[in-house]
Amino acid sequence: MTIVVKAYANADDVLIAWQPDQWPAGWVGFQIERRNDTNQQITLLVNRIPPKAGEGPVQPTGISSAQSPIRRCIWTDHSVAATDSVSYRVTAMTGAAGGPFATDATSASAWTAPLVASGDAGGGLAAYFNRGTLMSQIVSRFVNGDVSDASLRKFLTQLATPGFPARLYLAGDALHEILQFLRDADRRGSTIHAAIYEMNDQELIDALKPFGSRGHIILGNGSATKATVAPALVAAGLDVKHRDLSHHGQSSPSVHNKFVVESDAAGKNASRVLTGSTNWTTTGLCTQMNNVLIVEDTVIAGRYFDQWGKLVAAGDDMPASLKASNSIPTNDNNISLYFAATNNEAEFKPVLDLIAGAREGALFLMFMPGQSPLLGALLDRSRQNDIYVRGVVSTMMPSKNGDIVAVGGQVVKSGAPAQSFHDNVRLPSGVTAQDHPSWADTEFNVQEMHNASMIAIVHSKAIVIDPFSDQCAVVTGSHNFSVSASEKNDENLVIIRGNTKLAQAYALHINGVYDHYSWRAFLGSGGDADQIYKPLDGWKPGGSRAQELDFWMNEPIPPQSFATTPKAVKKPSPARAAKKAAPVKAAKKSTAKKAKAKKTKTQKSTAKKSQAKKSKKAPKKSTAKKSKR
Repeated sequence: MTIVVKAYANADDVLIAWQPDQWPAGWVGFQIERRNDTNQQITLLVNRIPPKAGEGPVQPTGISSAQSPIRRCIWTDHSVAATDSVSYRVTAMTGAAGGPFATDATSASAWTAPLVASGDAGGGLAAYFNRGTLMSQIVSRFVNGDVSDASLRKFLTQLATPGFPARLYLAGDALHEILQFLRDADRRGSTIHAAIYEMNDQELIDALKPFGSRGHIILGNGSATKATVAPALVAAGLDVKHRDLSHHGQSSPSVHNKFVVESDAAGKNASRVLTGSTNWTTTGLCTQMNNVLIVEDTVIAGRYFDQWGKLVAAGDDMPASLKASNSIPTNDNNISLYFAATNNEAEFKPVLDLIAGAREGALFLMFMPGQSPLLGALLDRSRQNDIYVRGVVSTMMPSKNGDIVAVGGQVVKSGAPAQSFHDNVRLPSGVTAQDHPSWADTEFNVQEMHNASMIAIVHSKAIVIDPFSDQCAVVTGSHNFSVSASEKNDENLVIIRGNTKLAQAYALHINGVYDHYSWRAFLGSGGDADQIYKPLDGWKPGGSRAQELDFWMNEPIPPQSFATTPKAVKKPSPARAAKKAAPVKAAKKSTAKKAKAKKTKTQKSTAKKSQAKKSKKAPKKSTAKKSKR
């Protein structure tokens, strides 16, 4: 028998997928080994799930996959170090359902080819990601199991402190690479031109100050910018401009770019640019899920440099000449760059073509896309069920004064019944008390996170098409993929074709977010957390996970099958599909009902936490993955 294993890496993680050619009845899971190919040291990957149902959380360092087998065929190694060259081997495990377990030596796979977890995708392109408080189990371990309101508020305050372990972990490579970009530019004596939607993170502010007169900043109209930011930068000698498309200090229409261009000391000859979705705020770094893209291409960097000047010249307006210029892309080395606002949604047309032409898969993350034609096109492909589609749509519902009153999310998968697209998955962070698995740490609930202004959302904007093909594409930037962003905002949208390493890096990023949301959606819909202990049938040919496994094994993608056939649904038009896909808003309640609901929820949460603390020891201090700094 043979187990074929494939591994893919980005700057932060390695995803391992494996597929046996036979499935002996005695197999209950798998052991995963990682080999450091420099010193040949072999390490067993750990599981965070106990070996049998009904047990509580495992030790903070996890439990060896030899003692608690991995009961699936896809796994992400979060503990790999960026500088290591590593390979992986998978071996099937046998034994009773709850153990003890033994390896089936005849099943051991060959070692995968060596790879390095790196953001460098070649061709002058590099991608980096943060982790954000979506990793809510990590947050629980950082606060040593103290999930009180006071603990949460203290934790949020500490996230603004440079060097705080949770800040380093959650901000991850995104923070490190922004700082490194600025330090390298300063060391070379370069000039920078930046357009930043909002800024309040002191470490990033301080990193700009050494540029003095070599620093030029457009501060947008994001509401999170502290009043002290501009004066502090001006005092350091930087040239600070302001741009407000609302003309009234409001955050919409948004001056929404987040880019920095490096050019020579004279402020000419741009060489590279940093862009992506990451706001320069503590929440943008640590609580939202974001990405950073670095492009070393003089033509593309030069277009960003020119755009900076056009934005300054436009003041607080969006003149017709700027929209016309924005609508014409700059193309170089398989990179296309658009700016918004545009005429007639010009930047959407090539993306729609990519979605329509996808042959293997489409993965995506969207934040507040509204009735986006891009979302509509992706939903159409998911309904056609002829490629692998996975995505998350993240939303926020603000009140009139701008306070966030609800956070929602949708998970989208190929072949799922149409009604699944309308589910409002109100579980972007904590798991509710009634759905809490016995083996998970107690988490902060969503309402508590809202009360502390710690909004755990997917803020990345990314679409990946056919990541294993030479015709792959990555679409990202600051653009929310919404019609309003296309018509009204300052935005940038980058399309990169043909770079499989970059496409796979973004695919891993998206897959991790999707897994988080889909698991909580499963629990929220009454799913049994202990289903992971059931036989491995779902991963076998024709099983519920077969399409997912075939995708990551780069095999032909069969249509997704379901245990029950959904009722026939008349296919809507793309515009109608996008409209129907818009997240369902929470029903309005009277003030009294809201207060009563909140009180009841708080009482249930308090009771649950009290019982949890009595029934198990407080977790030890986290030994989570160390920062790579």
